[in-house]
Amino acid sequence: MNENRMIVTACDRNFLWGAFIFIGSLRYHGVKLPVHVVTFGLTEPESRLLEGLENVKTFPADTSNPRNIACQKATAILTSDAEHIAWIDSDCLCTGDITSLVEAPGGTIQIRMRPPEEIAYLFRLRYAAGEPRGPLPRVVLDTWRKDVGERAEPRINTSCNAFAFVIHRQHLDFVRKWERQIEKVIPPQDFGIVNDRSIAYFLLDEAVMSSLLAFADTAPEVSPFRLAGDSARQIIHFGGMPKPWTQWMTRNLEYFDAVVTVVEWLRDQGVQTPPVPWNLKRENRARAVRAARIFEVKRRLRNLLRDTAKRLLRRN
Repeated sequence: MNENRMIVTACDRNFLWGAFIFIGSLRYHGVKLPVHVVTFGLTEPESRLLEGLENVKTFPADTSNPRNIACQKATAILTSDAEHIAWIDSDCLCTGDITSLVEAPGGTIQIRMRPPEEIAYLFRLRYAAGEPRGPLPRVVLDTWRKDVGERAEPRINTSCNAFAFVIHRQHLDFVRKWERQIEKVIPPQDFGIVNDRSIAYFLLDEAVMSSLLAFADTAPEVSPFRLAGDSARQIIHFGGMPKPWTQWMTRNLEYFDAVVTVVEWLRDQGVQTPPVPWNLKRENRARAVRAARIFEVKRRLRNLLRDTAKRLLRRN
């Protein structure tokens, strides 16, 4: 039995198919752990569809909170009475039986910490002239230090990647602190999943988590991230936009067969799903590949123009 482990996630109507793919992939690979889903804007029939997946309960989001649903991860975690609680984004895919990996050993938080080259890229527009790339920019660390107001020296000089993590329930007070800190430093509006107008919190809830891991006195110790790295049983995150159920990106096409297999398996099991989009049907693979390649060319041109404009604005 695995009553001491649970998975929690959240979705709005844009991520409904993501939740089906994610939870369906868990069940396809034999992960029987209970799943709690915080939902925003779903109709009652849509919530019932999710609960039609094995051992799933839905909980309404806090509609008085105008922030993106990604900022309600704490709400989802606090629905759980398990010892080891895994938050996993609803735009993910499970590739094997991860049951034994849903663990925060020694009462830690199991979370991925970004390597220096990733920090250098993500924060590339936030470094001062001559500042070394790899550690966090000084302006970010200084803002976090001031906003948290506890430790003078940071425990970490990087940012976590909060698409998936496991936390021990002894740190639920830390989760509540994370929720309060989000309310303190993230403006009460929906920026989507990124707010480029913010210097220190453009990664929203993830940046707030990182600030607390760096400067909060009561932050849990970080244990090695185990939910990635083993292709036979890991969590794949479809980061960025768009998502596979609306438009495939070239970097995600290697998982086309795995995703479609889960969709087909759900239907074969008699699970009721929302209408299946054309790009989640096996017979449309060639069309999906063409669309992904065209989208990638357009995306690169758009990003080049955007980054150039930002540099020019910062110089002025």
